[in-house]
Amino acid sequence: MTQSTDGGSTPRRQVEVTPGDVFQLGLPWVLQNQSLFNFWNVRSGDYFVELEGEHYGWDNSTVQVTETGPGFGPPLHQHPTEEVFVLAEGEAAFVSGDDIHYMKAPAIVRVPPHTTHNVTTLGQGRNKLVTFFSSNTPGASPVELHDPFAHIKDQSSAERDTMIANFKKVLEDFDDDGDGRLSYAEAPLLIKAQFGRYDTDQDGFITLEDAEGWD
Repeated sequence: MTQSTDGGSTPRRQVEVTPGDVFQLGLPWVLQNQSLFNFWNVRSGDYFVELEGEHYGWDNSTVQVTETGPGFGPPLHQHPTEEVFVLAEGEAAFVSGDDIHYMKAPAIVRVPPHTTHNVTTLGQGRNKLVTFFSSNTPGASPVELHDPFAHIKDQSSAERDTMIANFKKVLEDFDDDGDGRLSYAEAPLLIKAQFGRYDTDQDGFITLEDAEGWD
């Protein structure tokens, strides 16, 4: 971050060369500001890093980079902007509207704006996926429809376990009053931006009980 002329903080705007190792660009800022979705499991090698453009001074782009084994993926949802998936390695199933696409790398899938979709990693090996949004604040809206690949995701609790572990670390670092809950005032930037999503019982605090119900 750089200081603006009026004393406030503004994102750095300059020509950037993204390092080959995504963690050199994305992970330090993510760790500093504590996102529940961004993670790096040193033991398994699974990771998910989201570079949401508004936090990097990017005008019209957001990038996600992930590598996991099988059984990972979000619930059905929509974005107000288009999304392009680049499957660089492995295999995955993409739900897009009423269609299901079974893809093996290398493959590209475009999802139009306001289209119900998700992705589920398959196979027995590693899966590498890069996702591009044409917005620096793509947002996401959950869709209450049956996920045809829920049974595959249910076989692995790794993604939810990672989010809960991340939240426990957040509590250690940001629960200033030590009550075992995270208030909006205590929440770091990336969690504050989606506080209502994580506070599932809408009581004004994020707790481990909330975390256990996250999708």
